[in-house]
Amino acid sequence: RPSDLLYARLGATDALLDVGAGDATRRERVAARHPGVRYVAVDPDPAAGADHADLAAVEGPFDAATLFEVVEHVPPEVAVAMLERVRDLLRPGGVVLVSVPCTLTPGRFERGCTHVTPWAHDELGAALVLAGLEVESLHRTYPAPWLRRVVRRAVLGPVGHLFGLDYAYSVVAVGRRG
Repeated sequence: RPSDLLYARLGATDALLDVGAGDATRRERVAARHPGVRYVAVDPDPAAGADHADLAAVEGPFDAATLFEVVEHVPPEVAVAMLERVRDLLRPGGVVLVSVPCTLTPGRFERGCTHVTPWAHDELGAALVLAGLEVESLHRTYPAPWLRRVVRRAVLGPVGHLFGLDYAYSVVAVGRRG
């Protein structure tokens, strides 16, 4: 899961910026795992109950930031501008985790009627670079019970690759501010 990559990187007293936070689920999960983390949520939906409705209103610095399933909802130039703003809010050495639907999984991108831009893994990495971030790593994630993940990797993975398909749910790029 993209959030597992986040939890592994959070320190006990880090500051986390969650762009496109949605409901309070991630806030609660972060607090349960890392009670000392300062969590700041940004979401334009008033029903989300976020700390800010606009990324421009946020003041840093932050040790980590997430944009989970956010940038596919905007054109590429807007996504890069968002990443530049997040970069400016990060401390030197801070990380940003960006996830998008895996475009090689049949129907995954098309299921969202608000999806605007499909991002392949290399394009997502390029967006980080264009925003002035260093690409630390790229990941394919599949949030399912371990047995289903094993079956997908061992059985469906090789078959899917023959046809240019993937079993991953999301692609996650991890960037770092230099």
